Amino acid sequence: MITLRNLTGLSLALLLSMPLAAQNYIETSQKLLRAMKNGGNAKPYVEAIAQADPDKLAATINTDRERLAFWINLYNGLIQYHLTQNPAYYDDRDEFFGADILTVAGEKVSFDNLEHGVLRRGTSKYSMGYFSNPFGSDWHEPYQVAEIDWRIHFALNCGAASCPPVRIYDEATIDAQLNASTNQYLDSQVRYEAAEETVYGPALFSWFRGDFGGTSGAKEILKNRDYIPTTEVDLEYKEYYWTLKIGPEVFYEQE
Repeated sequence: MITLRNLTGLSLALLLSMPLAAQNYIETSQKLLRAMKNGGNAKPYVEAIAQADPDKLAATINTDRERLAFWINLYNGLIQYHLTQNPAYYDDRDEFFGADILTVAGEKVSFDNLEHGVLRRGTSKYSMGYFSNPFGSDWHEPYQVAEIDWRIHFALNCGAASCPPVRIYDEATIDAQLNASTNQYLDSQVRYEAAEETVYGPALFSWFRGDFGGTSGAKEILKNRDYIPTTEVDLEYKEYYWTLKIGPEVFYEQE
């Protein structure tokens, strides 16, 4: 029997590699992010995710609220971890996002697997959100969300200066958190010019337009959040800045 007395003799890495309930998987992803924000040792949490049992992970992270919280946290945490370890990865971003440099539940996978596989249900990163990837791995299928939530695009941080800030997500409050992240990112990115009858929005609206319901869907989002008075305006996309930006400053202060 493990007691409080003999727990102190176990290493953190060993504890984290034990079979975890859903909340503990999410807690591990949260601890990874907090370690990256606070300059702590994130390696045990990275190793715990690498050693997770794939069947247990799929079985216990099995609602979209849990999946969104876990996989967004994991994506953001591993981005911070790997770019902090080796900023030169960003010299070739396509290679960085597409290469199998991550280990999740015993499998070598890529950031693209996490974003476009799990969180976008196998949608091709090159299709603007309209087509699945016919050549992609099926690794993501046991873990993928049931429905794509377009708000993920205002929560995922890929290490660029124009990326949304990082919030630490929890399944109990994920809906409110995603709404807050969406509103805060759009507040920083959207500019409406009434005289031009044009709204200037983030490039993410263009890159993933199928996820947003097309251009008309993006304008509906902006109207519903009171950025524009009507959808009968032009939508232009702002420049995206790919300068590397990592570290504590990319986190929301309250995190």
